Amino acid sequence: MAPSRRWAVVIGVNQCGYDVQLPALRYAESDAEAVCGVLLDEQIGTFDDGDVTLYTGANARWRDVKARLRELALDSTPSDVLLVYFAGHTLVPEWSSQLDAYLVTADLDAEALRHEPDNGLRMTFLKRDVFDVFEGTSFLILDCCHAGLYKDSHLRHVEAMQAYRKPVDRHSALLACPKGAPARESEEHRHGLLTHHLLRALRGEAGDGGRVSFMQMVNFVMEQTLQPEPVPLLGTWGPTTALVQPPVSRHDRRSLGAPANPGATRPCKNPLDDHASSITQMLGRVFRTDARLGRRSHQTDSAERVEIIRYALDAGSVAVVDLSSEVIRVVSATDRFNKEELRPLLELTAADAAHSPNAIPGQIVTNDTGRRLLCVPLPHEDDRTVRLIVVDPALALLDMGEPLAVMLRSIWESDPLDDPLQAEMQVLTALRSTFGRLPMTLYQHAFSLYQKLIGSMTMVFQPVVELDPRPSGVSIHSYEALARRRADEARAPVAALQMAHEWGDRFIIERDALLLDNAIRSYAEADEESAVQGTRPLSVNVAVRSLLSDSYISQVGNTLAEANLTPRIVTLEISEQDAIQPGPGERWPQKPLAYFHRRLTSLARDLRINFAVDDFGVGYSSLARMAELPLTQIKVDRAVLHHPLAVRELELVVQVARYACDLGHAPSARPVIVEGFDDEAPVTLKQLHDLGIHHVQGHFFGDITSTSLRPLDPDLQARIATLVRGEVHDERQAVAAGGGLRGGGPAVRGRP
Repeated sequence: MAPSRRWAVVIGVNQCGYDVQLPALRYAESDAEAVCGVLLDEQIGTFDDGDVTLYTGANARWRDVKARLRELALDSTPSDVLLVYFAGHTLVPEWSSQLDAYLVTADLDAEALRHEPDNGLRMTFLKRDVFDVFEGTSFLILDCCHAGLYKDSHLRHVEAMQAYRKPVDRHSALLACPKGAPARESEEHRHGLLTHHLLRALRGEAGDGGRVSFMQMVNFVMEQTLQPEPVPLLGTWGPTTALVQPPVSRHDRRSLGAPANPGATRPCKNPLDDHASSITQMLGRVFRTDARLGRRSHQTDSAERVEIIRYALDAGSVAVVDLSSEVIRVVSATDRFNKEELRPLLELTAADAAHSPNAIPGQIVTNDTGRRLLCVPLPHEDDRTVRLIVVDPALALLDMGEPLAVMLRSIWESDPLDDPLQAEMQVLTALRSTFGRLPMTLYQHAFSLYQKLIGSMTMVFQPVVELDPRPSGVSIHSYEALARRRADEARAPVAALQMAHEWGDRFIIERDALLLDNAIRSYAEADEESAVQGTRPLSVNVAVRSLLSDSYISQVGNTLAEANLTPRIVTLEISEQDAIQPGPGERWPQKPLAYFHRRLTSLARDLRINFAVDDFGVGYSSLARMAELPLTQIKVDRAVLHHPLAVRELELVVQVARYACDLGHAPSARPVIVEGFDDEAPVTLKQLHDLGIHHVQGHFFGDITSTSLRPLDPDLQARIATLVRGEVHDERQAVAAGGGLRGGGPAVRGRP
């Protein structure tokens, strides 16, 4: 962990800039010098020479001040502290929205601001470009008129959805007066009034035994009943970050952040709303700093992850430790992790873990030397007790408590190096599922991130093969569009697709709309280049909630029109894993199945598309649902094939598929498609064909899923026909013989 750095930028200006119609001040510059003197005081000051920059009089130029502040913000780590003090005038231009102001420096040109509004030291610059960026703990003191404008100075620079965001949680401020009010100088005290009492507080009249935190200073100033009343803004570390210390030697001072209760363990707290910006910055350090970390090819995956976590928390070291036995075993660790030095804390952790292995997401273990361990339980296949141990993490991040523990566990379980997009979304989803909601800024970030994740997926097309005892009759009946993180992956990104259900309808509908758009466009392009004669039907998966959304339905129509595809070739497959029921706060005028039936009938008529049931045999499967909905086909999940009564269950599905036809309500039976068929299926192709099931989808004849549309190989057609006739008893021998699409790859076992 990089040592904690404490910076201060102190500004005082008596004279105004060019053509600024404001009277000169008498004490602003001496106020800045007095504040600087206290911070650097040999006995009580907590800042070191060289880390406090003083700008007064003609030397207080806005370009220099902005450059210094921006440099500190970009160079910061979570352990750092920044204090900014300003005494002087403020200027609110007539053309502004009255939600921003300039801190008047010696070179401010008021007339030029109309054309060059960034040529000055704006409150919005401090908030947006300094304190929002600074990764550690930051403080601002404004002893000037209109100081209270700082509270609202960001509103004109953000979108409406962000207008009510919470302030940076590691940032605190003391403002001399509300917006529109004056700050005053005192001839009696020869200081600005705010600064006079601020200096009294720092020089020992506030605090406990000479140690004064920012909050204690603020409380002391507020007790002086100043008029107008100052405006305090207190963030997470305002109560604990000391600005001055008792008059003892620097060598003998304890750490500024020494624990209050050494030798104790405590559960992490759960104040999610108070830590939105800390969460955002930590996500950035984990998922958007790969180049700064510098991946090393010889490192194992575990070693890389502990190093990522060490960097993200600005920690001394990080390790994964097995506490299951009397011998503490280090599974993986960063450099400088010293097990022997930390043994007392690790033994304390092990003792507590023995009583409550996974009762809480994380613990903070401390001792009287000021050392801290953040201990997070990690999942393991057996009953071992494994902990992620973070040594001396940055205080500003450590105070996140339980959200931090949840994030670390999710980071460990995800793939932050090879798939940072999905990994970051997994972390946010873990927070959502644990705490039930996220602050608006994080929710919006998650939605944008999920759009990118789904939008980055590739669509592949898996054929539905029509069975026939004649080789010439074996053909491609249709295709199903399947999402993949990469085109060469055999498995569906189930975790990424299922994340939407943790977030609710907005994410589900957006997911389905993006996948539909991708599927239709990709299919239209593949069909133009295909050697397969005629355009085959295409199936795309959809959730129940999306079909109830008018915006999704509008997307279906627009996408089909833009791709110039005939709507009748498209089938939307409704998963049986989705409940057909009203959402929270909804009321349907009919029973759920009847209401949904009416909805599908209307959509089929208006859009001229088809609907099918998918995954029959799992989830909310029921004969009533299958029989009563206006479906053009039924897809049976592979789980049915492996059921002891598979043949009898399939017979029943076929009967239901024929039911409407038998009653004369439909010209033909609905096709039944068995998906996920492979070489391990206990039901043969002959049995399926004899039952009246003539369509199969899966991998039993090799990996024929592709981003392109290719015809079946004649040899494969012949082998499938042989299996349908029942002339080959060991289907696995047929698979071993090879085959697939022309130019297809090797066989891949298992459902996509």
